[in-house]
Amino acid sequence: MLSTIAALARLAATPAQEAAEDTILSACTLVRDLLAAEDAYVIRAGDPNFVRLGSAEDPRAYEIKQRGYWLVWREGAAQPGVAGGLFTVSERMVVDLQPLGAETPATHLAALLPGNESNSEVLIVRGPWPNGLSDEQVDLVASIRPLLAYLVGNVLDAERQERQRSQLSALADVAEAFNGSDDVNEVLTGLSTALATASGYAWVAITLTDPAIEHVTDRALNVGRHSETTIAEQGRTGNMGPTALERDLRVARHLAWTRMPWLVPDVFDPNEQMLVDDSLRGYYQQAHILSMACFPLFFRDQLLGSVTFCASEPHSFEEQEVAFLGALVSQASNTVTAFRLNGELREAEAQLRAVFANSPALITVMQPDGTITLSEGASLPRAVNAGSVLAGKSIFDILPAAIAEATRGHIERCLGGEAFCANSSAFGHDYETQFAPLRDDAGVPVAVITVTMDVTERVHAERELRTLNQALRTAKERAEELARAAETSRRRAEYLASHDALTGVLSRRAWFELAESRRPSAIAIFDIDSFKAINDTCGHPGGDIVLRAVAERIVEAVGYAGTVGRLGGEEFAVLFSGPLAEAEAAALRAVEHVAAEPVTLPGGASLPVTVSAGLAPCRRQTDSPAVTVARAYDLADRALYSAKAGGRHQLVVAGKAA
Repeated sequence: MLSTIAALARLAATPAQEAAEDTILSACTLVRDLLAAEDAYVIRAGDPNFVRLGSAEDPRAYEIKQRGYWLVWREGAAQPGVAGGLFTVSERMVVDLQPLGAETPATHLAALLPGNESNSEVLIVRGPWPNGLSDEQVDLVASIRPLLAYLVGNVLDAERQERQRSQLSALADVAEAFNGSDDVNEVLTGLSTALATASGYAWVAITLTDPAIEHVTDRALNVGRHSETTIAEQGRTGNMGPTALERDLRVARHLAWTRMPWLVPDVFDPNEQMLVDDSLRGYYQQAHILSMACFPLFFRDQLLGSVTFCASEPHSFEEQEVAFLGALVSQASNTVTAFRLNGELREAEAQLRAVFANSPALITVMQPDGTITLSEGASLPRAVNAGSVLAGKSIFDILPAAIAEATRGHIERCLGGEAFCANSSAFGHDYETQFAPLRDDAGVPVAVITVTMDVTERVHAERELRTLNQALRTAKERAEELARAAETSRRRAEYLASHDALTGVLSRRAWFELAESRRPSAIAIFDIDSFKAINDTCGHPGGDIVLRAVAERIVEAVGYAGTVGRLGGEEFAVLFSGPLAEAEAAALRAVEHVAAEPVTLPGGASLPVTVSAGLAPCRRQTDSPAVTVARAYDLADRALYSAKAGGRHQLVVAGKAA
């Protein structure tokens, strides 16, 4: 077995540039042999079917129906921390899905293989195992799963890595990179791809609407692993179902009204009809999407459209995650606005060029002393003195003093043979003037020609762009801060998920999970005597103080000898790993320590508190860990009952007299 595992590890370590589909198939053969199974293979989410790697067979004829593969994949995606699951196949249908464990009869097992970009690959092993897997085989599945996930990721993520190398740069540089692009699809696809990379979501869709929210003007989907599939094309075009366009406009109007994101932790919740109505659920099943979050895109008070984050795993959308996604969307709003301003700027420049071609720009010819000999078009002088004839007048008499003095120097440069551009501002407008020398037949400069254009709109747009780029940099810094805060929140959430919020000891679920995985030597159960009377007399706040005090005293008394958990209400339990005598001594010490001194309540009142306890050995026979723990727990509970019946404030050991 060790040599087979070593061979599997060598395959998993194959460099990404050398790994291929055949490498995965070889690894599956080793897995089959390790688990004494009939077959082992990897299925990958295709379009719309799950496809077996290395098989040319029609997916509809596989040993399991496509609906069965979907159920297996969804169960794994909903529990990414679980090593795998067991199930039975009857007439190609999946039945009796269960978590991976020993001594559970099954015909197949499955293990999700999460990669860098998606979790759409699943290892399927066909036993069968009429008597269930052994403990050693269960541990083996947990060990080989990351090896296979790494190998599959090396092979299947190569395409993704190449796309990202060719298409993505840092998110903060997105807007600036788009300044020279005319293609809205290119811009929005690049932006949605950058957002998907930054957020870690499988699909990010951007939808833009007209100001009245009556039409969808543009839409785009990020470049992802399955970008060339029919499902992705439907997402890009909005042809996901008969109600897709109606859904887009309904959601846009709702976002414009509430200015808040719409969050969908479960797209298959029948009560969800805003983002995912009944006619669209088939599409999201084929796209392997389990949760969604839709954010409004605003510029000032104008709704531009929306950004929708779609995930192939459940999301509870905690506050920190929503804030992080909101910061990304704020950045995207600036980018879309910058692109629109760029488009308006390019359009304005095109119009100016057309205007100049038809001579509405001011074309002026001046003699060396500043006398105007030709003036055609519309510009500053006409705006100041409409209808006036400029020919024969001095340019120095027409322009403001500061600009006139600068123009004197420009004329001298032109007469020296230079051609150049100069900018000026007057009367609330910005101007750009091209200066060039007019030469005689001998090539000597004898006059000056200028072409002046009003560039106020362009200058204003450039200022707006600089402001927006600064906003992008600020938003990036804020997004990084939020990402750090989100990580802190995630760690805190993990702690809270496994600990009782009131007392700080393990929660019931975490305590039982630890009991089944640690193989304890003994289990003790403690129950606060007459706790209902305490609650009735002191109220629930007083009861909470008693619960915290009892938990602290049990933890102090037990020390390193055991692990304390709150099983519910006033009941606590301890897992012991040492000899039974040590466990009995520690449990007795805890009973005495709780009663050693009264609990101080608010206002200074003292309340005597005692506990009763039951202790039972946890002997592993041929049972599963869950059965062993349940048996010991039941014995300890009976001993606790005996302690209560015998007068309370005592420890009873299962098998001994009270």
